Amino acid sequence: MTGTPEQHTPRLAEDGYEIIPDALSAEQVERLTEAAHRAHDRFRDRARDYYTPRRRVLFAVQELEPAFVEPMALPTTLPTVCEALGWNIFVYHSHLDRNETVPPEVDFPFNWHRDLQGVTYTLPQPLPLLSVKISYPLTDIGGVEDGGPLVLPGSHRVDVPRPTGPRPPGSVPILAPAGSAIVIDSRVWHTVGANRSGNTRMTLFYAYAYRWMRPVEAFDLSEERLARVTPVQRQLLGAGATYEGFHLPESDDEVPLRAIVENDDWKAL
Repeated sequence: MTGTPEQHTPRLAEDGYEIIPDALSAEQVERLTEAAHRAHDRFRDRARDYYTPRRRVLFAVQELEPAFVEPMALPTTLPTVCEALGWNIFVYHSHLDRNETVPPEVDFPFNWHRDLQGVTYTLPQPLPLLSVKISYPLTDIGGVEDGGPLVLPGSHRVDVPRPTGPRPPGSVPILAPAGSAIVIDSRVWHTVGANRSGNTRMTLFYAYAYRWMRPVEAFDLSEERLARVTPVQRQLLGAGATYEGFHLPESDDEVPLRAIVENDDWKAL
């Protein structure tokens, strides 16, 4: 296992997670925060309590607010995703978390897990890399009391038992200011910490996988909606003309991200 975040800069391939500073501008953070509050107000009936106390989650965020489509294809973060997975990808899962503060008297279950459980919990070791997830904290994670993620660095490369408790040996908290991006390999053991800060923490999540995989939740793919997004956003939303095209795409119209990656032309996003 590797050291603490203070001792080195974590890298996705080596440590199973990476922090990209200033992935969002201050204007984007403000706009996404306003959209996050609107979404939780408008879609109260869709929000679910999820694994830990005082955590309300909205899924398939790309159809809730137009602003939530933008972070799917950012030049600050998409190159890291494509370096790991290539260009034949889409967002198979997304959610918006609202983590309210948890009083000291409330026990907090640390739900250590790997993502993409259909793969990471069923296939034999060594596990293949099929997905990475980006989270965008919209509020600062300045200390462990803010309830940010905890990870077991390097656990994507070795077969280790599921960790337990708030600080199992070798684990580290991920600290990052609002507007950062936290990239996590689906195979690494991680969890969310207890928010004891007195403040509500908001975070957007986008999980990328290969286009031949199935999405976790349904979302709007109508032609009317797809006409309003960019070609790359259309790909990342999961659009496609034929089933075979998801496996062996031939046209750049199906996978416009291919030309961007091959030409290293991220301004084209």
